[in-house]
Amino acid sequence: MKRYVLGIGLAAIIAIAVLAQAGFGIKNGFFGNDSHEKMKNMQRLLRHAKNMRARAMYRNLLEMDREEGILSYENGAFYVNDIPLYVGDAWWLNHTIRSDYDGDGEYELIWNELNGLIGSNVVINGRYDDGAIIVSHINGMFFRMPVIATFVSLNGEIKKVNQSYFIDEYKIILPNRMARSDYDGDGKLERMHMELDGLVGSNVTIDGYIFNDKIRPLHINGIAC
Repeated sequence: MKRYVLGIGLAAIIAIAVLAQAGFGIKNGFFGNDSHEKMKNMQRLLRHAKNMRARAMYRNLLEMDREEGILSYENGAFYVNDIPLYVGDAWWLNHTIRSDYDGDGEYELIWNELNGLIGSNVVINGRYDDGAIIVSHINGMFFRMPVIATFVSLNGEIKKVNQSYFIDEYKIILPNRMARSDYDGDGKLERMHMELDGLVGSNVTIDGYIFNDKIRPLHINGIAC
């Protein structure tokens, strides 16, 4: 199996080079007369570098580990060529998928889509880890990011420490965008961190995926993020 390591530093260098070609140089980008404008330029550069890294990662997912063979199911797990596949937890498998993997013309629960492929030849891409493949693509169609995550539901007080938000000692990872709903109930749609500011000190229920003592919320008090 082919192993692939993404060059994060290289992606950042490429991002800076692209900005330099666009005229966003050191002189006019960072050392202008207005400190607020300098900060905005720095934030713009960091966002661009982050986007470049994300694009590089998605672009190269098919260059990670690859296995082709007959999909089988045995003892609660899917296999290809006797290699177990990690396809997600029960919460994930009971959601409707975005692609028609089994080609029956319907968008079904992920579990049903995979069942529809049992006995057929499939091409699996992903990351080989500890004897299993964490699936990222099935037959070239994106399935999920190749990481193992645990879905949990937490209930507790929202705390704010050094501009970060926590619940039950888990750091809450927020998208950098406007909120889609009024989570704090103040009658205004604000940016996500402002909505969380309105919930600091109160007890809330947050569910989502845990990554290294961090939670990426899917719902706040039952409202989708």
